[in-house]
Amino acid sequence: MKSLQEKLQQKEKIKGGFEKTVQHIKSQAEHTVCQIKQQFEKLHQFLRDEEEATITALREEEEQKKQMMKEKLEEMNRHISAVSNTIKDMEEMMKANDVCFLKKFPVSKERVQSSQPDPQMASGALIHVPRYLENLLFRVWKKMEDIVQNSESDCRRSELSHIHWKKGTFYRFKDV
Repeated sequence: MKSLQEKLQQKEKIKGGFEKTVQHIKSQAEHTVCQIKQQFEKLHQFLRDEEEATITALREEEEQKKQMMKEKLEEMNRHISAVSNTIKDMEEMMKANDVCFLKKFPVSKERVQSSQPDPQMASGALIHVPRYLENLLFRVWKKMEDIVQNSESDCRRSELSHIHWKKGTFYRFKDV
């Protein structure tokens, strides 16, 4: 009878250990879920920051290119206005009389010929789309390496305790 009671107590002790293990597993899972969510939030924030930085750089280039084209348009408008004025002047001279036009023709001819050359489209006037899209995932991944390395260091340093079953005894140990 005494032997059976000792066996019963031993089995109750083991059962209690199992119940503690079940509670610890539940606690570990809850804690790990929180850590997983925190790590993914860090990654999400990193990606949001990278997206914002890339879009900001694109917007800055867009503004620079639009400003450059605005200046080219203003220059072209000045050229158009100058040519239009020359045409008007010549038409008025032609209407006045043939002799007057012929007297002023060399000056008018020189005025037309000495007009400035047309403004040219600047090289690189368009947005360099590949700068933003080419290897985007790779570039972001390379930046993420630093975050991942820091995260691994944090995990190694964290002191997560675990229960380990060995020969009917529970041992606590820490991962390092």
